[in-house]
Amino acid sequence: MNGTDRASRGTGAERDGSGSTPVSPLMIPLLVAGLAIGFLAGYFLLWWGALVVLAVVVAAISTVLRGRSRDGATGAIAGVLLGYAGVILVALFRGVV
Repeated sequence: MNGTDRASRGTGAERDGSGSTPVSPLMIPLLVAGLAIGFLAGYFLLWWGALVVLAVVVAAISTVLRGRSRDGATGAIAGVLLGYAGVILVALFRGVV
């Protein structure tokens, strides 16, 4: 087997056509921002923080409907839900709520 045979075969992802899909550069920053917003809303506002979560979800959906980044909106929604749910669950298990 020579070098040209190996180069022409490619990797498994290249042969299947299932290469990696690019992710929006807004995904990770909005995920982290969503985690922070969800955590702070749950920690300081407790049940009223659900309104903050709802506001972030509505804002993310409206940006997608306007044609903006779907990945960024998904990151924001996932982050805020995880942050808020995490704080509320910790409060429930600790008996604070």
